[in-house]
Amino acid sequence: MRVPFCKILGILLLLAPPFCTQVVSDDATQQRGAKVFADQCASCHGAKGEGTSDTYPEALFGDQPTIDLAEYIDKAMPEGEPELCTGDDAKAVAEWMQQAFYSPEAQARINPPRRKLSRLTVSQYRNAIADLGESFAWFNQPDDKQGLAARYYTSRHFRHKDKAFERIDPVIDFQFGEATPDKEKIPKNEEFSIHWEGSLLVDETGWYDFVVKTENGARLYVNGKDTPLIDAWVKSGYDTEYRGSRFLLAGRLYPLKLEWFTFKEKTASVGLWWKPPHGVDQPIPARHLSPQTTPEVVVVEASFPPDDRSDGYIRGTSVSQEWDEATTFAAIEAVDRFFTLLPSMAKLKKDDSDEDRTKKLREFCETFAYRAFRRPVSDAEKQTYVAAQFESAKHTDDAVRRSLLAILKSPRFLYREVTGEQDLFTQASRLSFALMDSIPDSNLLQAASKGWIKDDKGLRDQAWRLLSSYRGKVRLQEFLRVWMNLERLEEVGKDSELYPDFTPELVSDMRTSLELLLEEAADSDDGFRILLTTKDTWMNERMAEFYKAPKPPEDGFQKVAFEPNHRSGITSHPFMLSGLAYHNASSPIHRGVFLSRGILGRALKPPPDSVAPVPPDLEPDLTTRERTSRQTSPTMCFNCHKMINALGFPLEQFDAVGRFREEEKGKPIDASGGYRPRSGESVEFVGATELAEFLVKSHETHRSFARQLFHHMVQQPILAYGPDTIDQLANYFAEHEFDMKKLMVEIAVRSAGYSQPPTNSGATDG
Repeated sequence: MRVPFCKILGILLLLAPPFCTQVVSDDATQQRGAKVFADQCASCHGAKGEGTSDTYPEALFGDQPTIDLAEYIDKAMPEGEPELCTGDDAKAVAEWMQQAFYSPEAQARINPPRRKLSRLTVSQYRNAIADLGESFAWFNQPDDKQGLAARYYTSRHFRHKDKAFERIDPVIDFQFGEATPDKEKIPKNEEFSIHWEGSLLVDETGWYDFVVKTENGARLYVNGKDTPLIDAWVKSGYDTEYRGSRFLLAGRLYPLKLEWFTFKEKTASVGLWWKPPHGVDQPIPARHLSPQTTPEVVVVEASFPPDDRSDGYIRGTSVSQEWDEATTFAAIEAVDRFFTLLPSMAKLKKDDSDEDRTKKLREFCETFAYRAFRRPVSDAEKQTYVAAQFESAKHTDDAVRRSLLAILKSPRFLYREVTGEQDLFTQASRLSFALMDSIPDSNLLQAASKGWIKDDKGLRDQAWRLLSSYRGKVRLQEFLRVWMNLERLEEVGKDSELYPDFTPELVSDMRTSLELLLEEAADSDDGFRILLTTKDTWMNERMAEFYKAPKPPEDGFQKVAFEPNHRSGITSHPFMLSGLAYHNASSPIHRGVFLSRGILGRALKPPPDSVAPVPPDLEPDLTTRERTSRQTSPTMCFNCHKMINALGFPLEQFDAVGRFREEEKGKPIDASGGYRPRSGESVEFVGATELAEFLVKSHETHRSFARQLFHHMVQQPILAYGPDTIDQLANYFAEHEFDMKKLMVEIAVRSAGYSQPPTNSGATDG
């Protein structure tokens, strides 16, 4: 069956990812392009590229540079008679298409994006509940001290008279054997005990498995002082490993306590291990422990349906019966947790009279509503959410439960900007959700009530205060994981016959290495350049041995110079190279897609269903580059793959596990590649270092980073804030030395002060 070429061309154009491409041309060229398109193209594609029902129904839009569009038209249009539209005519048509309907700017003019009314996302809901609890408690920011505060005793009882000494233990993983921790201060091994206490710091949300390894007695408390997560105080049987799990939110400190003793056992040992998300069992590293004590965090573990990601970023725009039910179960769980903390949250005293207790609880509920609704509560709202509950309930505790449940199920809590008011409290809320992914804290609410954020300086001062916290740093780390699409790299495995030493433990080390790079970048004013161009790699002994790198000078992870002539930043990090590869071969396609979509912002269309990768063993004499080039040579593939392949090929000097190589199949590696930016002038580079230098300087990289960061923080279409917002933010980023934190503050302040209220419907910019 013969397919009309106009259909092929339409598919080719649609395969091109949407990307802002500004085109400048004179009126005469525009008029000429419009006329030629009307005469030669409109019969198949519609007057404004909207498609036609009988020939090609899909609308034309995308990101192809004008020069590429002109080349396609010059070679192929119109179908069967390409000689009718060549040279200047083809160029004029391409320029007119860009301005009339093809480019994202043109699409935004045709169908302007709008801010949408949104609910709290799953992350925002959980953070809001935790912050509501925290707002009634004291709080510590982590300092530079690492490890847990330890008290050693000469008996199995934690009595002051038996205390031998105190210290801070960086890691809890001791094999005492038949000895004691200190033969002078604890001379007898028959009986002694240790009490560790402090806080746990986590920088990723998820389930954490905790493991206590001991042949003796132990109790572990994680985020709770009343009930141990692991209770092996009374030993029975021969178990020496005990496990328990907690769901924890990123960017917070959780109280942690481990009590351990030995009494007449032959040997003594104790280890406090964990299995973090994406990790393996390992001793909890010192960097995740603090000797500071902190209050309990209210963490909701209820399940939620996933948030909408159809626009390429998480949004709270989908509302369903499942979501409504989830918020009900979550509210019940949260209120149960709040009730265990009620005496401290409401500042109750044992000798309070019934009248005083009721008064304190009513005031607590009103304050709770104020913080949950992110603005002052009107008299009518106080009556509905508090007074009415106390008036109808027989018991005060029932009234408190009803009040808190009503508040947590209120649209004023569950939805963002539901009232439509454009005041300082709205600005405070926007600022906090952008930087903390949660409700404003007490300081920010006070700043709104006092009018301290009515000008740009006041907003920026508050933004910097929030961003300078531990949670602010973790918020940036969270975005960097999204930017690098790390959730797609959950399972990284290799052919065990080809790579027998590529173990789950090594993969966990590699991911930790990358996480340490993200943490380093989030801490630095020069973090963006560090991410893309650093010559150092965080390594431990196992990684160094596998990659034949310099052994770290100390135990644990240390920065080492690793193949600095061949590697630069995240694009050549071992974890990324291994994750973006097949189980037995490298993959220029996976690596090129990551670079084109994630780094340069090219939103690629899915490949045709009929195209499957060719296994290496079917073409054993071909290098990966040769095999990839052959597989993607058909016209329907090459339109995208001429860009994807040219970005992936410079990383061909690294194999499936990210080890450097100079040849494959007995042939020298060809690591040459290139890219045609929006300007249309091609750039060529060879190898990972030249590729990284191009990426860090590319305006498209800066635009993509700014756009993705905006979407991650604001969760609204960026073009709804003005057609020039992307370029303005990209230019701001460059003018401020690519300081990611300054860009975050700029985005937060801009979006906080935006005056257009959200709507219930409207287009997005994808």
